[in-house]
Amino acid sequence: MADFTIIQSREEILPTIEKKLSEGYAESEISVISKTKLHFEELHDSEVNLTATSGSFSDKMAKILTGEDGEEVVLSYYDISDYDKERYKKEILDNNYLIIAAKDRSSHEEVQEANAAYATDLFEGTHYSEETEGPKS
Repeated sequence: MADFTIIQSREEILPTIEKKLSEGYAESEISVISKTKLHFEELHDSEVNLTATSGSFSDKMAKILTGEDGEEVVLSYYDISDYDKERYKKEILDNNYLIIAAKDRSSHEEVQEANAAYATDLFEGTHYSEETEGPKS
């Protein structure tokens, strides 16, 4: 279950993220949802997800044509009730910020088993390019 925190000012974002990190969440498990695009130099190389529900100009035009609701789309990713979706949507539209921390419970074992980059001791002994009998030898 995701942990939702509503904050009213931009200045509260970084301290709230630090608090979530101290509670054991990884950077990749934290998202900041806002009405407009955010930029923090402190988060430039981090895995914290910054999501603006307004999107780009073309996103806004598409929303007008399709009737799509940016806040609804972002919040539909989380397993929350319709009441909570409406409540959080209202907070975002009121220019508040939503910080969501959700533990990643997915297994990454399949990737480690199937990806050669994780393999150890792929070759026994040594192998030099001049030993091959390909077109360059």
